[in-house]
Amino acid sequence: MLSLKIAVIVFNFKTDAHYVSEPFFITLESGAKLSIMKMKKNYLIMREIKWLSSLLVCLLFASTLNAQDTGIITGTVLDEEDAPLIGVSVTIKDTNQGTITDIDGKFTLKANSDDILFFSFIGYITKSIPVNGQTNFNVKMDLDLKQLDEVVVVGYGTQKKSHLTGSISKVKNKNLDQMPLGRADDALVGRVSGVNIQATGGEGNDQGVGSAPQIRIRGTGSITGNSGPLLVIDGAVVDADFWSNIDMNDIESFEVLKDAASASIFGSRGANGVIMITTKQGASGKTKFSYNGFVGLQDVKRNPDYNMTLSESLARELAANGVLSERSQVKQLLAQSAGETDWQDVIFDGGMVQSHSLSARGGNNKTTFSTVMTYMHDEGVLLTDDLKKYNLKAKIDTKVNDKLSFGVSLNPSYSERRRFDGSTHDILRQTPWLPVYLDENSIQYVNRFRDGGKYADAQIGDYALQRMFDDYDLEEGMPSTGTGIDISNTSNTNPAAKVAERDRRDFKFKTFGRAYVNYKILDGLSLRLAMTASIQDTQRKRWQGVEAHRNGAANAQSDKTDEFATHVIAEAFLNYNKTFGLHEISATGGVTT
Repeated sequence: MLSLKIAVIVFNFKTDAHYVSEPFFITLESGAKLSIMKMKKNYLIMREIKWLSSLLVCLLFASTLNAQDTGIITGTVLDEEDAPLIGVSVTIKDTNQGTITDIDGKFTLKANSDDILFFSFIGYITKSIPVNGQTNFNVKMDLDLKQLDEVVVVGYGTQKKSHLTGSISKVKNKNLDQMPLGRADDALVGRVSGVNIQATGGEGNDQGVGSAPQIRIRGTGSITGNSGPLLVIDGAVVDADFWSNIDMNDIESFEVLKDAASASIFGSRGANGVIMITTKQGASGKTKFSYNGFVGLQDVKRNPDYNMTLSESLARELAANGVLSERSQVKQLLAQSAGETDWQDVIFDGGMVQSHSLSARGGNNKTTFSTVMTYMHDEGVLLTDDLKKYNLKAKIDTKVNDKLSFGVSLNPSYSERRRFDGSTHDILRQTPWLPVYLDENSIQYVNRFRDGGKYADAQIGDYALQRMFDDYDLEEGMPSTGTGIDISNTSNTNPAAKVAERDRRDFKFKTFGRAYVNYKILDGLSLRLAMTASIQDTQRKRWQGVEAHRNGAANAQSDKTDEFATHVIAEAFLNYNKTFGLHEISATGGVTT
């Protein structure tokens, strides 16, 4: 006999006396018999269907075949309380064959002895069971608590979000790693309410004054101290400098602790809020390799308020006075011969930014691993700005037995950065008639007799200074040997030279390591021991050349500093988590040094 079951879901469907919002089944059998079965007990049988168009019908098929056929397997799927689970997907691995469980949680499927069955249902952990010649299966599904009720990291443990009384925001890395960013904190811009993140400079986005974004969660809480949030990576507190160590492709999620409860977990260091980062874990199965990279160009939008050309300035003077001053006439001659300079283009030279990340994750039932290698090159948008960064992250977790597990992670990085060493103000206020370098046209206006022949040795390719063009004789059409017309308004050096003739570099080696051991003492009671260490070695070199300052060799200098810092944290915690029916008990106690 062949039977066909059709599941019908009715939403707010009106009968003569009742509203029905529960699914029911219509069973069609040979002989044209029609019966209606309720999905759950104690529901009245629907009397009459008035509006067929309001039904949302999903055809869920289950065929009752001859049980004596070879390769036919049957089974029952139950939930955590041993009640039948309806609609569980039962599929055969690497095929498109499958079925779903009926109202009694039962299923029938044709399979071979060497097939593997997959049981999946929303809110439950997927199970895989080999057939191995069996013909009948009794499967119990386990709740996936993280899926049913999102779990967030709260300091030294996790909690269900529905249980929280504090203010915590969670940001999952769904598409954040697709953004062309040099730093992980840039990815949080505009993602979390109550968190203010501002860019503070145009330098390549590593760590340092004028480049690292300024993060404020609870406002400015200190006059002289740091008002930024505490950074915690995989449960370990690290310095804010480690933002540049984190590869966006290795981040699983961010948790932002925004209220005073943060301080109760981490003490005074959490007074400005806490940002907790959970990195990606390895997973059991075949090793998966992935590559993520981008290449792009970056530049700065020009400010039209700084873009008045010499021609525009002279046109205004002519309109106001009816005649150009002698100083303006000299500037006009120089600009007509050598051209005008757009100083915004000089200082904001733009550049390329590229990032390449290669990861490998995998493992087995006992051990999982995750490895990520990253290279980034950011040329910034300012003159001389350049950053190169190399990063490695290796992590391994091992489950020795049901009671003991441990893990180790290591995250070294190295960066070399040439910083912008100067002021944008000096460049942006420069007049457009001053060229950056002397060429065959502008060198004709250099006064080689001025200041005792100070510029007698001027050559093509030298930096142009305003005072080089003073004492020009308009009548003779050449630099004056006596007293001519001065057009300079400063004795300073060339503004581009103040940047290009300085070399300020940071070399940073940072490493972050963590090892932990978990031991299950009793059912629900576990001990966790952890050791975290971070090392930072920073070298800073600064060279200022002769042409970087108006005083020349008198202000030439070379500096070098070296900073070495270590930070070690030891932790020991007891965690107790137990569920009694509808009640849950969760407690954590321990010490951190």
